[in-house]
Amino acid sequence: MSKRNYLNVGCGNKFHEDWVNVDMVSNSPYVIATNLLSGIPFEDNQFDVVYHSQVLEHIPKQEAASFIKECFRVLKPRGIIRVVVPDLENITREYLRLLNANWKEYDELNDANYEWILLELYDQTIRNKKGGMMGEYLQQQNVINEEYVVERIGHIGSAIRNAVKMSGTKKLRLISSKIASKVRSASFLSEIIRGIKLRAKKVFLTEDEKKFIEVGKFKLGGEIHYWMYDKYSLKKLLSACGFEEIEVMDPTKSKIKDWNQYELDMKNGVLYDPVSLFLEARKSEKPDL
Repeated sequence: MSKRNYLNVGCGNKFHEDWVNVDMVSNSPYVIATNLLSGIPFEDNQFDVVYHSQVLEHIPKQEAASFIKECFRVLKPRGIIRVVVPDLENITREYLRLLNANWKEYDELNDANYEWILLELYDQTIRNKKGGMMGEYLQQQNVINEEYVVERIGHIGSAIRNAVKMSGTKKLRLISSKIASKVRSASFLSEIIRGIKLRAKKVFLTEDEKKFIEVGKFKLGGEIHYWMYDKYSLKKLLSACGFEEIEVMDPTKSKIKDWNQYELDMKNGVLYDPVSLFLEARKSEKPDL
């Protein structure tokens, strides 16, 4: 397969060597480390495709349009953007289904599924430590609704559960995305910590102050979800940034040539994000932006 003029933004560990892959940190010769907070470091109208998965939700809502406009800028006219995010509609529909099912009649399995869907809805926005309650749930030796959980979170969930069974330990970590707010947050936080350290030369930090620093460091470190999208809100965002022909896809469907060969939304036949929202759109022929 030849090198493609395709860009994968915020790729983490999910990339293909025939693409141009960029992220805040690189652990591979096929990934370019760059500060995405300063924009996407390529020329206007350069790429045929821009793809990002599980990135947009980590960007504060008020900054999301700036990020999408950068994607728009580096795309060629008629180029394709593919965006993958957690699907708020899917999660809330499943929450309501399980709420009503458990209200009518208690069932142990449905009750476990209900507890899990609440974690999907809330945990990654409110957690104060890596992995949060979802991580604790996945690292139990026995998960009675394991099939349901893995069905919802796909490849990563399956990998974590297999590792737990093989290792017999709870010392695993959830795999976290490397996202666009990390450097700004880390830089901002470092200034706060520097100031506190200067003050600490004169006064001792209380235990509460130490806790505030640790929680703040985590909250600004990139794992938290800042916003959630459904197909309508994501369509509005893409349209406002100049995209057209906006269409809901699924993990195996795309207008991107040879899409399924790259295994970016599926690995070895297992979906990465089976219940996420997949949207594609095209950059307008004569963009106004």
